[in-house]
Order: sequence, then structure tokens, then C-alpha cells
Amino acid sequence: MNNGSHERKIYRIIELFCGLLLFIAVGISLGEIVGRVFFHTTFDFIIDLPVWITVWAMLLISGPLIAENGHVSIDFIVNRLRGRARLFLELFNITATVIYGLAVTIGGLALIRMLYLREAVFPKYIPIPKWIVELCIPLGMGIFTIVGIIEFFKIIKKYK
Repeated sequence: MNNGSHERKIYRIIELFCGLLLFIAVGISLGEIVGRVFFHTTFDFIIDLPVWITVWAMLLISGPLIAENGHVSIDFIVNRLRGRARLFLELFNITATVIYGLAVTIGGLALIRMLYLREAVFPKYIPIPKWIVELCIPLGMGIFTIVGIIEFFKIIKKYK
């Protein structure tokens, strides 16, 4: 198995996991609606849980989207360039992406640390630690950064 297929396999696992998370979020939402309509009861955290799960899925999938060119990008300038100019612009773009991912990852880690040390919770029926919900930021953006670094080296290799 070559390195590219190994990466695609990992990305596919992440995609399937995120799809499962979205399926769970929809199931929880439907269950909450049924409980509210038929049993006239709900719990406050059940309303927030599908939103949190959806955000987790979206942040975790952001890295594999870079590798599949599934992100929003404006390529009309890159597509018109050739040779070294194109290489330079592609490297500039992926470097900016990696710097952004790294900054958000580090900021996310600082946020998690602060929430954990302050023992911050969402004041719900069952108090939910905020750091658990917000952990998707450094995890998702960490994956995003790693994939960006992999793509950086692929660009260099493509132009050798």
C-alpha cells in the first residue's frame, strides 16, 4: 500500500466517523421532538447536543477537505500560472493555510486549558464541562494543520 492510499484510507475513516456523528445528531433531534410532542418533556442539554455534535463533525472533516480540494478556493489565478510562479503561489496558499490552522489549534488548546482550569460548565440539567464541547476546536484544526503540512510536501514533490 503506497502512502497516498494510506492517507485516503485515513481520510475515509474520518469522513465515515463524521457522517456517523451527523446521523447521531439527527437521531437525537428527532428523539427530542418526539419526546416534546408526545410526552411533553425534554431536557435542556438535549436541545444543544445535536448542535455540538454537528460542530464536532464539521471541524473534524475540515482537514480531509483540504486533501480532496473540497474546501472553498478561488483558483482562477493559480490556474493561469505556470512553472515557478504557480509553485510559489501554491506554496504561499498552503503555507497561509497551515499558519491559520496552527494559530487556531494553539488558540483552541489555550481555550481548553482555561476552561478546564476554571472548571467552566454549561449550566444545564446535567452540568456539562465546556472543555469537552470545545475540544473539537484543537482536534479538528490540528488535523487540518497536519493535512495542510502533508499537502505542502505534495506540492513540492509535484514540481520536482
